[in-house]
Amino acid sequence: MAKIVAKALVRNSEGLYLVLYRSNTHPLFPEHIDFPGGEVEPEEIPEVAVAREIQEETGLSVNPNKLKKLFAKQYRQTTHMLFEAKLAEPDAKVALSWEHEDYRWITPEELKSLPKFPGADPYYTDAVDYLSSQ
Repeated sequence: MAKIVAKALVRNSEGLYLVLYRSNTHPLFPEHIDFPGGEVEPEEIPEVAVAREIQEETGLSVNPNKLKKLFAKQYRQTTHMLFEAKLAEPDAKVALSWEHEDYRWITPEELKSLPKFPGADPYYTDAVDYLSSQ
């Protein structure tokens, strides 16, 4: 079975998007820009998996039934899926897990102009390519 990785662009009530920064101890792509999400477990659907991962990585709650699928793209043996998630709580506080050391809320314009850099996570590159085409 092919692996599925589902991530999300989390948007707050002010229209800003959450960008995470991986910790220097992260086993994959340490200190890189990231979005909340991760692997879909065999018994999960992608929407439930990304909602679970958002909760685990940021402490934020989103309704999996209200996620908007932006794209699905095959990369080698992995399907990359990107969703948009809108926060229900306007004052929700971010509580990062060990995987990330920092975060920022950025404008849609900043989101669309995130840098692409050599050696980036292919998932991140797919997301930036998608955003810059919008």
